[in-house]
Amino acid sequence: MYSITFHHHARQTVLIKDKSAVVTTAAAADIPPALVFNGSSTGVPESIDTILSSKLSNIWMQRQLIKGDSGETLILDGLTVRLVNLFSSTGFKGLLIELEVADEGGEFDAKVAGIEAHLAEIHAKDYKTSSDPMAADSHNDICDLAYQYVCALES
Repeated sequence: MYSITFHHHARQTVLIKDKSAVVTTAAAADIPPALVFNGSSTGVPESIDTILSSKLSNIWMQRQLIKGDSGETLILDGLTVRLVNLFSSTGFKGLLIELEVADEGGEFDAKVAGIEAHLAEIHAKDYKTSSDPMAADSHNDICDLAYQYVCALES
């Protein structure tokens, strides 16, 4: 099971297991006021990782944690590039590059090819790309993005 939290996407967390996903949020604005009013929620949401670590502490604490640090977002000619250094308990894991095109009218593949050409130009030898959707028959941006992160990070 994978848990990926996107702070740049309204603090949404995607849990992925066997190409199935659940999207949760820890943003207080996403809690319906009726749930706070009737006592179902305190209005201060906990992240799914906090809930899982308190309920499943023996197995959840054994997971490998990879954290992004020192991230930057660049907007270049209709292309949003997010760069982040990834670290685990063993040290530096690599640089993650997320690409997003506002209008995907066939430009995305050309822009990815351009980035790959730049990587080849600087002699980057070890990199992976993923643009696969989580499910071929449905489209969900946040789930697809989480799945692409998982595909790129798996060894």
